[in-house]
Amino acid sequence: MSDSFTIWFDHRPTPELADLAPPDMTVIWPDSADHLDGIEHADGLIAGASIIYNQSVFERAPKLSVLARVGIGFDNIVLDDATAAGVAACNTPDGPTVSTAEHALALIFAITKQLKESENRLQRQEGNYVALHNALELDGANLTLIGLGRIGSRVARVAIAAGLSVTAYDPFEPAERFEALGVRRSDDLTEAVSEAQIVSIHAPLNSETRHLVDSDLISNMLEGVFIINTARGALVDDNALLEGLNSGKVRGAGIDVTEPEPLPAGHPLLKHESVLVTPHVASATSAGRKRIFTMALDQVLSAFAGIKPSHILNPEVWPGRNSNNGDT
Repeated sequence: MSDSFTIWFDHRPTPELADLAPPDMTVIWPDSADHLDGIEHADGLIAGASIIYNQSVFERAPKLSVLARVGIGFDNIVLDDATAAGVAACNTPDGPTVSTAEHALALIFAITKQLKESENRLQRQEGNYVALHNALELDGANLTLIGLGRIGSRVARVAIAAGLSVTAYDPFEPAERFEALGVRRSDDLTEAVSEAQIVSIHAPLNSETRHLVDSDLISNMLEGVFIINTARGALVDDNALLEGLNSGKVRGAGIDVTEPEPLPAGHPLLKHESVLVTPHVASATSAGRKRIFTMALDQVLSAFAGIKPSHILNPEVWPGRNSNNGDT
C-alpha cells in the first residue's frame, strides 16, 4: 500500500478518531472558513451529513477515488455525480445501529413519561405534580415502526421486551424478519399508524419518502399519538407536526433530526412544551463513533488496496479513478 494516500475528513475529528487511520496515511480536514479546504489533496474522504457531495465538490477533488459516508443515510451524496466523477461512494450501515436504536427508545420513554413537562412544572414550582402528570404506561401499548431495517429491528426487540405490541410498515423487508422479531406486518402505511399510540420513524429519505408523515397521515393517527423521529428530518412535515401538537392530535414528539438542521433559536418546535429535540446526536456515543469511523476507514482502505468496498453504493463505477484497483 502506498504511503502517499491522503484521507480528508469533512470536519475535524477527535484525536482518538484521527488515530484510527494507519500511520502511513496523511489525515487532513478543513482548517479555514472554506468547508472544502484541502479537499483537492484527498485520495479518500470521510463524509458526514453537512455537505452535499455533488458535481461541484467532486470537481474540486481531482484525486478523489473513494468516499465513505459515516452512517446509514446517504441522501447528501449525489450518486449520479459521484459515478460520473469515477468516485466510489460507500456508507457504513451497521455502524450507528446500536446507539441510534437506544436513542430512539430513550425518546420513546422520555416523551411518553412526560419527563420534560414534569421537570418544567417543577422548575416553575407549580405544585400538584401527581395530579398534573398523565404518563402513558408502555406495557400493552401499541407501537408502530415506519421501517424495520437494522435500527427499527433493534427498537422492536427492546420494545417487545418492555411489553409493547409492535406493528411495522416496511414493504422492502421480507416476511421472515417480521416473524423472527414477533412484529405484526402491515402492508398499508395508513392502516399501520391508525391504532398506534406511538409512531417511530426509521425510513430512508428519498424523493418518495420526503414528508412521508404529513397532515393526511397524522389525521389518520389516534388522538394523542406520540411521534418519534431518529431517521431524517425531512421525513416529517414540520408544519403538519406543529399543527398536530397544537391541536392535541399529537400529544408529544421526540426528534433527533429536523428540517432545517440544526433548528434555529426560537423555532416553535424548540419552544413547545411537549417536544423533546436533540441535535442529530443519536449515534454519537463513544462506542458508536469508533465503530462508525472504523467502518468508514475500512471502506476507504479497501478501495486503496484495490478491493471493492463491501458497502459500495454505486458498484457500476468500480474500479473508478483508482488505477491500483483491480476487479476484486
